[in-house]
Amino acid sequence: MSSYAYYNGSFGKKDEIKVPLSDRSIYFGDAIYDVVIGSYDRLLWEEEHIDRFLGNAKRLEFNHKYTKNELSSLLREISVKSTLDCCMIYFQFSRNFPYRKHSAMGSDTNLLIIVEPIKIEMHPKPMKLITMSDRRYGYCDIKTTNLLPAVISATSAENLGYDEAVFIKNDIVYECTKSNISIIKQGRVITPPLSNNILPGITRSHLLRKCYEEGIPFEERDITKSELFSADEILVTSTTKLCKTVTMIDSAPVGGRNTEMAKAIQKALYSEFFNFCLKPNLP
Repeated sequence: MSSYAYYNGSFGKKDEIKVPLSDRSIYFGDAIYDVVIGSYDRLLWEEEHIDRFLGNAKRLEFNHKYTKNELSSLLREISVKSTLDCCMIYFQFSRNFPYRKHSAMGSDTNLLIIVEPIKIEMHPKPMKLITMSDRRYGYCDIKTTNLLPAVISATSAENLGYDEAVFIKNDIVYECTKSNISIIKQGRVITPPLSNNILPGITRSHLLRKCYEEGIPFEERDITKSELFSADEILVTSTTKLCKTVTMIDSAPVGGRNTEMAKAIQKALYSEFFNFCLKPNLP
């Protein structure tokens, strides 16, 4: 089966699931989401994704009934029902109210889950990026469906032949339209610090963990635009990309000066996915 979905207790094919007009994600983008990848009931870094999801729900005061274990069971159940060898699972809380009003007081919570096929390659193709001015709002650390600035930038980047845009404001590099970004400089991995300007990426955190395990020096600090262009390597991390290198920004060649370290980090992250998610299921 190519896709499968769940909405408030009902399972079915994705095109069979109906979302009512009372779902406030339609009018206001009043929703949060997360994404996990895996195979059958093996979901990579599942606990961390659920923790982030429930943390955002608490922060935005979503009135829901789901425990961490219940969400985990649902994600695993829909993954198994999909019968996909390798899948991406999108899960979303949205608020529900019988008529349109801006205040969310008195709202209930809907749960939507969608599972789709995904292909993870051990040797991913490098990326081409374009820089764009960061015009987003001040809640970038919350994974919400309010993604219009990212949609505009991602569309512009694709129209110009780039894979993704990287947001820069006041000469400081923050993140890409749908990924975190880091650089390698003089044998050290540097990544922007956590703030309301970037998403606390799960893969970003595991990038730093792999650096620690491999004895690679790293630091969290601001990266300037000039540092981005002069970096020995540039790494883009996300749940669905895991870790990709960058060979071009704004039509200028970049990176390629510490491929050994970049490949070592990539191998560590991709091997964790393949070893955990795709190993044979034992009886």
